[in-house]
Amino acid sequence: MTSRTTRSRTAAACTAVLLAGLGLGVVPVAAADDAPDDAGLRQTVEAGEEVVTGDVVVTDGHVDVGPRFLDDEWTMLARDDREVPSVWRDPGRTVLHLGDAAALPAPDGPDYAFLGVEPGTPLHVVPQTQAPDVVWLGWNTQDPRVVDAIGQGASLRLDALDGPGDVFVFLQEGVSGPPNVLWDSGEPLPQELWMEVNTHVHANWVFTEPGIYRLDVTMLADLTDGTQAEDRSSLVFAVGEDTDPAAAFAVADDDAPAGRTPSAGVTGEATDVEATDAPEASAASSGDSPGVLVWAAVLGGLALLAVLVARVSGARRARAAAERDAGDES
Repeated sequence: MTSRTTRSRTAAACTAVLLAGLGLGVVPVAAADDAPDDAGLRQTVEAGEEVVTGDVVVTDGHVDVGPRFLDDEWTMLARDDREVPSVWRDPGRTVLHLGDAAALPAPDGPDYAFLGVEPGTPLHVVPQTQAPDVVWLGWNTQDPRVVDAIGQGASLRLDALDGPGDVFVFLQEGVSGPPNVLWDSGEPLPQELWMEVNTHVHANWVFTEPGIYRLDVTMLADLTDGTQAEDRSSLVFAVGEDTDPAAAFAVADDDAPAGRTPSAGVTGEATDVEATDAPEASAASSGDSPGVLVWAAVLGGLALLAVLVARVSGARRARAAAERDAGDES
């Protein structure tokens, strides 16, 4: 029997071959509702679609983030299209796990210099078009009440990022179209991307290192009634086959050390995760930030010590020089 890991690696290899044939590291398509060659972008969001609660790990399938009005409040949610009918979830409690099937080599060429890595460097990619065994993350502004309320469109703003590497989000149009970079975590934040009203869009999401990433985001819009609406949330990724997605729920909490362990195995298409009193789970991932924070603290302390030593040494040299001058004068 072929194992899931073997199937994932085979799918990743096939995807890499396909992309290499295109001469690109990600699939380039026109990501809009009117794209005639991608029926996956043609969808209808019905009024009153169900909102569900609970933690979930998503390893593949279609998920969009988008705004809705819940109890008359503008709310950012994640539409889980793997369910029939589709349901909406809290983005901060929806961990997107990128395993071996998402691993691709960095493409060559000057158009991809913004990635800041050498060609062939392993990256984890959510591609612009759907790939086997990889979550397909996009955004939509198609909720009927939202369509009536926002006029021209809305913005998704990246406010902060916590993770071991860099994150890039970019669009491509056509096979040879250059990347249109929407988010670049190496540039100053915040950064906004624009979402036209009544559209469904997918882009390329690139992560340079395995580990857990939390992207703090805000969805905001000018409403047709003259008011402004905004809601803050987080997008949480467990990047890498060996990164424990259950540990990502602790990162999703604001300064919360409490870890979470899965109620069942964390492999599969989706796994509900329940909270436990196991604080050690927050350090389960190889990409967790505590080690980075410890090294930062150590290096910061050494730097401060060096400054103090330099000041003391300088003061001693100055005092010795003054004493020598006094002796010469006498």
